[in-house]
Amino acid sequence: MKLPRFSLLVLFAFGLLGLLVDSAEARSRRTVYCRPSVCYGPTVSLLAKDSLVGWTSPGGGEQRGGWSIIDGILHLQGKGGDLVTEREYENFVLDFEWTSTKGTNSGIKYRFKKFDGKGWLGLEYQVLDDFRTSEGLKPKNCTASLYDILPPTERKTLKPIGQVNKGRIVVNGNRIEHWLNGKKVMSTVVGSEEWNEGIAASKFKGIEGFGENNVGFIMIQDHNSEVWFHKITIREILPQSTARKPVCRTRCR
Repeated sequence: MKLPRFSLLVLFAFGLLGLLVDSAEARSRRTVYCRPSVCYGPTVSLLAKDSLVGWTSPGGGEQRGGWSIIDGILHLQGKGGDLVTEREYENFVLDFEWTSTKGTNSGIKYRFKKFDGKGWLGLEYQVLDDFRTSEGLKPKNCTASLYDILPPTERKTLKPIGQVNKGRIVVNGNRIEHWLNGKKVMSTVVGSEEWNEGIAASKFKGIEGFGENNVGFIMIQDHNSEVWFHKITIREILPQSTARKPVCRTRCR
């Protein structure tokens, strides 16, 4: 039986719609977010709502005491030991928000690994109560510094204790950036003259390969002082080969 032309058009339209829906669903499962030559994976929170799932102590093992998470806010009160992610990361953008108290001394370490004879070490975004400890404080040891290696710029604006500060760490190959409250305050390239001079004048002098490892854990430091982390999220930066795949969608930000 020959179908009317109208019926054929209806069937064709529904078939085409089905293909478009299936294609859109497939793309949504694989979509990454791109800028020129850079693709990002999805934003993932590293903080569960009410547990320390996803975190261990250095070298593995359950984390006990001191740290707690309530409604997605990580709080350290008392001695809790350092928190370390269960998996390693290579290139990424790490965004976090924190509130300090008087005397807060903490930090977020990355490229965190065990060095023979030296223990667990990593590069650190310093989190400190600069206001209380400013006397005699070296710029390379204050908030947002690449701890003991490079200081933040004078563009740094740190909010006082009790207010939320926003930090960002960008690691992409040899390039490292620290951001504070929307401003880039430290940028360096591993292996550059600036980097080498900073390492040579730091406590990490003589530790072969320090900070040069491409992959490492992320660690939140316990320095026996109270601090709150309201948010810690990560977007992994994917290899450039991924950016050339047709599944990428360019989204300017």
